[in-house]
Amino acid sequence: MRSSALAFSVLSFLSLSAALRSFPCDTDTETCTPSLPDFTNCSPSVSSDGKQCPHAYTFSEYAPGTYTNRDSNRQPYFRFMILFTMNPALCEEQANEHWKTVHADLTLAMKDTGVLIERYVQFHADAASREAIRSFVDTGSVNADLGQQEVAPYDGIAEFHAKDAGSVLKFIGNAFGDPVIGKDQNYFVDGAVKLRVMAGYDTLIYGSGIKTSGGTDGVLPGDPRFNNNS
Repeated sequence: MRSSALAFSVLSFLSLSAALRSFPCDTDTETCTPSLPDFTNCSPSVSSDGKQCPHAYTFSEYAPGTYTNRDSNRQPYFRFMILFTMNPALCEEQANEHWKTVHADLTLAMKDTGVLIERYVQFHADAASREAIRSFVDTGSVNADLGQQEVAPYDGIAEFHAKDAGSVLKFIGNAFGDPVIGKDQNYFVDGAVKLRVMAGYDTLIYGSGIKTSGGTDGVLPGDPRFNNNS
């Protein structure tokens, strides 16, 4: 039996809060023991020692400590994602349509969304897109050491950008504390499957930065260093 909307929302918020509290902040320090062989600033090579050190960079701005912010173009926002599966009682089109219309509007209209959140993106893992990559999944990796691929068991990902983790927690608290949002979520989300969350940061390697999130550009299309002579 599916849980009630409010109960599902409260339990979800508690689990999300615990997950974010356990996420290390930028000031956390810990000792790292390098693995052997150590490939720090090295690349695989056909030479006898199996690596080229230092790595010969084509895009020199990504060499350690050389980018403008000295961190491979790390973006300034806190990125948070919720991974979930759709309510199996709904057809795919019905669930996706509701999520990107009614639920999207309810989320934007919620208290302080425009203050706490800088960006909200919905990733829809529809059947057509899964089918488009079936050949890759069925044939497996070109590198046998990496093993077989499989499609991740999620139908959607809600992605948010914020200034910090605290802003995300306030936003999620508002969402899961709102009985209307909770009831709507319970309509199209499978309440029998746990929500999964991820939190971290982006390093933008290729493409333009997201202005509303304070992003900075990576390497841009048309750069003459690209190896496009195929």
